[in-house]
Amino acid sequence: MTKKTVPPPAPREMDLLEMPASGLAAYWLSLKKLQDAKKGVKIIQEEQAATNEPFIRHLLDIVFSALPEETVRRMALAKEQALLRDISRKLTIIAVTLLSVARNENPRKTLVAMLSLFPFPPVREAEAMDTANQFPERIKRGELDPAIIADVDHAARAEHLILRLLHYALTARRDGKAAAVPLLKHARSLYFTENWTLLADGFDPPFLERRLASQRAQLLAATRCKMRMATEMALGIRNKHSYEDVFRIARSFMAD
Repeated sequence: MTKKTVPPPAPREMDLLEMPASGLAAYWLSLKKLQDAKKGVKIIQEEQAATNEPFIRHLLDIVFSALPEETVRRMALAKEQALLRDISRKLTIIAVTLLSVARNENPRKTLVAMLSLFPFPPVREAEAMDTANQFPERIKRGELDPAIIADVDHAARAEHLILRLLHYALTARRDGKAAAVPLLKHARSLYFTENWTLLADGFDPPFLERRLASQRAQLLAATRCKMRMATEMALGIRNKHSYEDVFRIARSFMAD
């Protein structure tokens, strides 16, 4: 096998799927310090307006409202379940594409498999195939930014993610799997970039299938744990626990 260079992922904003638990804990501890120093709710409102991370934004909205704690916990759990379902489906879409390319399947089959994961497909099959087939020419004419088209990100809207993955599948079908490796520098999903380099290096589909399934399960479990840690730390701040006690809450969710 020929070793491929793994391009660094593009920088991203806060993302619960890929950020370490220690980084998330540091975020809430810094918020605790700021709130204690300024003694006002403006800090929370400003932070809510500034963040695009959906679970954190939801927590900032509900935890520091007048809602009773029991209601806040139910709402946090509901959002956790909704977001994890969405993330799980997007990781599955990525895995479907990677395995389809590894098996040298027709990109149309890849697209149909992706769309079958939705009760109501977010884009029509014929429209998606036609749009993705036009990407190379539109990029050449300067109508599309290649960095955007190559940015595979689980945080993207489903229809955008599908089109971008289809672009990779079509590129691999036309020019070979290794031809898409230079595009990976634009992709923000490590789950995608790391596994594409493996398939480009010739790792067999059964190995990739096991690896993708194991990674997906581990990522979802870790993200669930981080969401619950964030909920408990936010409630600790709301209940005016000391900085040290909020830190104790964080440590309870970490192995080290």
